[in-house]
Amino acid sequence: MFVDRLSALTVLTVILCISGYLGEQHWGVTYTPDSVCALEGSSVDLSCSYKHPGGLTVTESFWFINEQHVDLQNDDQYKGRVQYNQTPCRMRITDLKASDAQTYKFRFITNDPDGKYFGRSGVRLSVTGLKIEVLNTQGGGKQLICSSTCTLTNPTYIWYRNEQPVSEQNRAVLYLRDRTVDAGSYSCAVKEHEEIRSAAVCKTSLYTALTLLSSHCQILLDYTHTKEGGKLLNCSSTCTLTNPTYIWSVETLGTGQNYSITNISSQHSGLYYCTALNQLGQHSSAPARLDVFCKYPPRPPSLSEFNGFNGSITLVCVSDSNPASSYTWFRKTGSSSEPFRNGSNLTLAAGTAGVFYCLAENQYGSSNSSEWQFTSGVL
Repeated sequence: MFVDRLSALTVLTVILCISGYLGEQHWGVTYTPDSVCALEGSSVDLSCSYKHPGGLTVTESFWFINEQHVDLQNDDQYKGRVQYNQTPCRMRITDLKASDAQTYKFRFITNDPDGKYFGRSGVRLSVTGLKIEVLNTQGGGKQLICSSTCTLTNPTYIWYRNEQPVSEQNRAVLYLRDRTVDAGSYSCAVKEHEEIRSAAVCKTSLYTALTLLSSHCQILLDYTHTKEGGKLLNCSSTCTLTNPTYIWSVETLGTGQNYSITNISSQHSGLYYCTALNQLGQHSSAPARLDVFCKYPPRPPSLSEFNGFNGSITLVCVSDSNPASSYTWFRKTGSSSEPFRNGSNLTLAAGTAGVFYCLAENQYGSSNSSEWQFTSGVL
C-alpha cells in the first residue's frame, strides 16, 4: 500500500515538472528586428511576435518603456503619436523626437491570473538627424558626406543644390570640384522622407564651407544715413561666418563689418565692395555704387515777418535742405500742438492770438522753428 502511494506521488511530481517545463517553453516575445534607426520627425514601425500555452486567451496587450509597464498610448509624452496596427504586436510612433530613443518592450496578459508575460530584451530605437560633413580633396575640391548618428536601413540619399535636386546623385557622398558653377547651398535628405533635410552648407567658388539656414551664400553691401554729413556702409553675409574679417575697398579703406564715412562729399562717390574672409577662404560682395549729391535733412528753419493789409501779418518759414522741405505750421495751446496750416507762408489776420511754429521735413529728417507768439496783430 505504501509502495503504491509512493509510486503515485512520484508520477504526479514528474507530471508537474514536465507540465511546468512545457509551459515555460510556450511563453515568449520575439522582436524583429531588435534595433531600429529612424529619422527625427519621421514615423517608425516596431514589430514583434508572441506565444503562450494553448487554451489561454490574451485579454490585454501593450508596449511600454522604463520597466513601468504603462501603456504608451496613455503616456503624456506619446499621446496621439502611438498606434497599434492590425495586431497589438505592431506599433507605429509618428513625429519622432530625439527623446523617443528608448528600448521598447511588449507585454501581454491572459485570462489566467498568473498568465502574464513581457519580452525582456525589447527593441532598441535610435533617432537621428542628418548632418553634412565637409572634407577637402586633392585638387581643391570638396567631399560632402550626408551622415547620421545611427545606421539607417538601405537609405537612398537625395542631394539638393539651391533647393533643387542634384540629378543622378543618390549616395551618401557628393564630390564637388573647384568650379564656379558648383557654388551654392547644399543639403541632403533620404528618399521617402524628402521633407526632413539636413542643415545646408554654403559653397562659394572658393569653397568656403559655411553653415546657413536656407538660400545660398551672398555677401551683401548696404548703407544707411547717419548724422548730418555722414553715411554708414554695412557688409553682411547670408551665411553664418566663423570669425570673419571684413576688408573694405575702393582702395583698401579699412577693416570691420561697418565702414563709416564722415564729412561726406561728392569726392566719396564711387563703387564700393567688401570682402569677408576666414580660415576657409574669402568672398567679395558685388560692388555697390555710392552717389553723393549732398542730400541732407532740414536745418533749423528761420522765420521772417511781413506786414500785410488791415493789420494782418505774414510769417515765412525757410529751411536749408536737400531735397526741398515741405512745411507745416502748428498752433500751440498749453502743452499740446495741433497742425494749423500747410505751406511755407502763414498769414494771420488782425485779432488772431496764439503761439505758432513751423516744421520743415524731407525724407532725411525734420526740424522745428522757434515759437512765435501772436496777439491782436502784435508779435
